[in-house]
Amino acid sequence: MNKIPATIGTGAPQQTGDTMMHKNVEAVLNGLKVAVFVVDADHRILFRNAASSGLFGVGLKGRDLADFVPNKKCLRAVDAVLAGQDQASVDVKLQLVVPTSFSVTVVRMASDANPQDTHAIVSLEDVSHIREAEQMRSDFVANVSHELRSPLTALYGFIETLQGPAKDDREAHERFLGLMETEAQRMARLIDDLLSLSKLESAERVAPVELNDVDLILRRVKASLQPITNRENAEVVLEISEHLPMVHGDLDELTQVFSNLIENAAKYGRVNSVVTVHAGVDEENPEMLRISVTDQGEGIAAKHITRLTERFYRIDKGRSRNKGGTGLGLAIVKHILMRHRGELQIASELGEGSVFSVLLPIAVEGDRL
Repeated sequence: MNKIPATIGTGAPQQTGDTMMHKNVEAVLNGLKVAVFVVDADHRILFRNAASSGLFGVGLKGRDLADFVPNKKCLRAVDAVLAGQDQASVDVKLQLVVPTSFSVTVVRMASDANPQDTHAIVSLEDVSHIREAEQMRSDFVANVSHELRSPLTALYGFIETLQGPAKDDREAHERFLGLMETEAQRMARLIDDLLSLSKLESAERVAPVELNDVDLILRRVKASLQPITNRENAEVVLEISEHLPMVHGDLDELTQVFSNLIENAAKYGRVNSVVTVHAGVDEENPEMLRISVTDQGEGIAAKHITRLTERFYRIDKGRSRNKGGTGLGLAIVKHILMRHRGELQIASELGEGSVFSVLLPIAVEGDRL
């Protein structure tokens, strides 16, 4: 570990008190979780703390700061501080193992021994997670705005038509009112899904403790989806193992998980297809219950599978909207399963359909009803 130059901040440590102060400053900087460099007027590194080693490597003493932080904004901030400015702050992105965003603060430090001998303390705080969250929030707002704007634009168009050219056309009234109802229902579903996501995110850290019977839930879901499966000419077949173990869970949320998955399988499968729902103890992990929903659809290309649970991600946007999808169904499923300490697995091959598998922890023997 490099030592702080004796001339920085406290002067040459010729007395016991000075030496102790020198060591204390060094200990404080090494205890920080942000990377810290001390550089001289030529940008040479005089000291770097422990946190900087994990990000930029070791053996940096005497090297030029630009070798490790090759960013003009940062170097200009250092020059401004060395020229007399007390402090400067900039945001930079550096290519480390992966592109990393830093909030850089540069502070001026003059030597007590020689006031003309000025140094700069450069701290780099990794704020990548903050920037990513900001980008996700911005993208989310943009997506919500787009999803709501489309049906609203359609509604305004229908209203103008009914108030103008089709004012006295009874047939047009019935047709446009039907379309307006469809668009209004679409907005209502989107708002409901957004509220569900918000509720789930706020409760995600608290796992539900109620005991639930997955067998009973699946049978109820099948019955409730009968109008949809009939409309889609799909048959739902339940294959449930005997004496299915209980799971801890929220009844409404688990119902929503299986409703979303079975409804998707029915909507996006081929005409007159079968949706098979199998439930039983997972063979690889007997502490988990596996519920698999298998469809006879067109299958999903591998490049899409890892993104299916992203908010508003759709493989075929037009088809999804025509089927009444909001683009939030699988995101809701993912968050519900996170709260239940479960997992969603997706397997698919083009032309051979898809399998969406839910894994839930089995309740321990003493907790069963």
